[in-house]
Formats: sequence, structure tokens, C-alpha cells
Amino acid sequence: MPTHSRHHDFIVLLILALTYVAPACGETENEILPLDAVVIMDSSGSMKNTDPRELRKPAAKLFITLLGEEDRLSVVSFSDNAYPITFLTPLNSERNKQRSLTATDRVSSKGIYTNIHAAIHKGISFLKKSKQQQRDPIIVLMSDGQMDVGDEQRSLELRQKIMDELVPELIAHKIKIYSIAFTEHSDQTLLQEIADATHGKYALAASGDVLHKVFAQIFEQSKEPNMLPLNENRFLIDPSIKEITIVANKNTSESRVLLESPSGAQYSSTSKMDNLKWFVSDSFDMITLNRPEQGEWKILLSDEDNKAYIVADLQLRTRFEYNTESSQPELNIKTWLKQDDRVVTEEEIIRSIELILEIQHPDGQVEEQVFSDADSNGYFLTHYKPTMDGIYSASVIATSKTFERQQIFSFRAQLPEPVIPEPPPTPVEPAMTAQPESEINVTEPNEESGDSLLQAVMIFMIVNVVIIFIALNAFLIYRMRKNKST
Repeated sequence: MPTHSRHHDFIVLLILALTYVAPACGETENEILPLDAVVIMDSSGSMKNTDPRELRKPAAKLFITLLGEEDRLSVVSFSDNAYPITFLTPLNSERNKQRSLTATDRVSSKGIYTNIHAAIHKGISFLKKSKQQQRDPIIVLMSDGQMDVGDEQRSLELRQKIMDELVPELIAHKIKIYSIAFTEHSDQTLLQEIADATHGKYALAASGDVLHKVFAQIFEQSKEPNMLPLNENRFLIDPSIKEITIVANKNTSESRVLLESPSGAQYSSTSKMDNLKWFVSDSFDMITLNRPEQGEWKILLSDEDNKAYIVADLQLRTRFEYNTESSQPELNIKTWLKQDDRVVTEEEIIRSIELILEIQHPDGQVEEQVFSDADSNGYFLTHYKPTMDGIYSASVIATSKTFERQQIFSFRAQLPEPVIPEPPPTPVEPAMTAQPESEINVTEPNEESGDSLLQAVMIFMIVNVVIIFIALNAFLIYRMRKNKST
């Protein structure tokens, strides 16, 4: 095999080994790293048209609220340049979290230009040391336009510098970019390329009503939260759940979401309870309950595709592992229950669990797989072979009679190109060379050439007979004339 072909195969395997690991996985099996997040929000004047209701602000607040006490966050506004509103701030107190939430309200729509280069450069400057501090760095970048600093040539140069200089720096510091385009007129190619290169994700929020869903997905991919599966907007609270945060989508901005407890009591945004927080926006409500009542709850007067994130003693954990020994790309998926920082191995709990893997293909097709029974160490295993390139959405759902859990995440699949065998070399006929006269072989005449020779001899004989006949007659005539004259 040629050397360049071996190098190509090695590179393909290396890419697959890096690509097939779930992007949200932490450094160790039992630990998800704290997050360092820089939320960069477009403040150019065009945002007045693309986001007239300023829905990007409550969507960003949703993301900030979902983060934990161990996480840190910075809010940056950008137009002609990047302007930090808050630097990396630990969210370990109510005061700091409130400060981060109000920072989003200070993002205006008064800028003239859209300097995406300056925005990314500022994010990198905040996150350079995050990996050294055992933290997971990400940038959430929202923009509705093209790279623009008022000079077309300079704008093109800075756009190229993003790919040539900033992207390699992002990769070197393992900073993921989650990019969001507000309109189809955004530089979608640039936003997608930087997300793909850094193992982040790109999304087009064609309307502000879906922006909070994009932020929810970013939270799920970066933090791997435990969730409750919703069945017709119903969910089951078990004794191990300490807190639940519900994101309820609204049909219209006037919709009024309600919660119904297992005892039949109904709660709304105006309910006064010490363990209840209720945030209202035009497109969604976010509800947080501490020590919720056990049993089945209902979300009323809400749209579909709601979320229920929980903080619980009993957690569902999942990890992907790329199988390099398989002839085809394959993921080994391992799932387990975790309680008090240990893997649950009690047989009565393990046997009562039904574990299902739901995978949505890049083309939207959905398939299910059932995990095998847990091994002696409490781990459930299954395997999955991607069939196409692109981003897959995955969900692990665990159900039993007493509790339910769900985890949602995604992974990128990049299949190796099929190896096309090289055609066998075409045999080359030796060139004919002139031979000396002495070396030329005289071949025997064949049957056809013998017939031709025979015909020639017969013609020769006939001609000679005719000539002799004519000559003989001429001689006889001559003798007859001579005799008469005598």
C-alpha cells in the first residue's frame, strides 16, 4: 500500500476517534466538568427588525438560570467591537446569578456594524485558561448579519482571519462554539463552519419564538442534565427529586400556563409559594419547584415539546465510547444509575428498569434500541452503527414503577469514505522493432496462397497452348501458299 494511503487511513481513524465521542462528555466517567460560558449577543441596529420583541434576552436568561452553582458565565455585547457586560462570574450565589441575568437586559440594538471577529476574539481571551482549570469552555454566539466593519475589503480580511487564526486558537484551547443565526441573511456558512470545526453546534432560529429551544439544547449538550420524560405533558415525581425546573412552551404570548399537582391543586404565575419560582415570557414559562409533591403532575394549557430538568439524588448517567476494533464505525453506549456518588447495583432496582435508546438521524428518521440487561457492575450496554454523516440526537429513557429519568444529547458522525480498489494495471504490448533481412523468418505458404499459385500455372499453360496453336496454324497457312505458288 502506498505511504500516502496509509497516512490517509490513519487520519480517518483519528478523526473518527475524536468525532464519535459525545461532545458533552466530561474528562472522567463519573464527572461532568464545570462550565465556563461566554454568551455573546448581537447589538447591531438590525436586531430591531430581526428580534423586535427582544426574545433573545429571555432565551439567554433561560440558559443562565439552568446553569449550576459550579459554573461561571460572562455576557458580551458586540456590534462594531465587543463590549463585556460581565466578566466570568461564578454563579454560586443568588446575587451573582441575578447580576448575570440583568446583564442581558443591557444588550441594546443601537450598534452600526457586526464585528464577529472581535466578538470571538473577546470570548477566547476569557476562556484561554479554562481547560487548565479543569473547566469546560464554550461560546454561545448569536448574530443576525454578515461580518461587517464598514469597509468591504477589511471585512473580508477579518472574515478570513476568523478561519485562519481564531478557529485554530479555539481548537487549541478546546473551546466549543454554539452559533445561532437569527435570519437566513446571516452569514450561515461562517457560523456553521466555526461550530463544526470546534465540535459545537449551529442552529438557525428563523423566529424568536424558537430561540429558547435552541438555548435549552445547548444546555442539554454541554451539561448532560437529568430530566423527566413527559408523556402528554405528564411527569412523575419520586422521593429522590429535590428540585425540578419546567420549560413550558406557549401557543401565544397571551397563553397562561398552569401546573396541576398529584393532589389536584393548580398553580400559576400568580401563585404565592415559598418553594415556587415562575418566570414568564412571550414564548415560554420557566417554573422551578423545590421539594415538589410526589406523584404525577400535569402541565396545562401548554404547547408540546416541553422540558423537565431535575436535581435528584438518583441520577441517570451515559457515556459514549468509539469502538476502533470494529470494521465499521460503531458506538459503544454505556448507561448507569448513580446515587450518592456510586453506581447503583442493587438487583431489585436494576431488574425493575426498562432502558430505551431513541436516536434521531440527521434526516429526521427516528429509531429505538433496547439496552441489554445490566452487568454485575450495574452498567447497561448497547451498540449503535451510524449510517450517514451528520449530527444525531439521542435520548436515553429509563422507566420503572417508582421513578423515571431521561438524558438528551447529540453526537456527530463522520463516516469514512468507501475505499475504491485501484484497477489492475493494463498489460503493455512490446513495441515491434525492425529486424535485419537475415533474421526475417520466411513462413510456409498457406492453403490460400497454394491455390493462387496453381491458378497462375494453369493460366500460363493455357496461354502457351494458344500461342503454339496460333504459331502452328500460321506455319500451315504459309506452307499451303508456298505450294500453290510452285
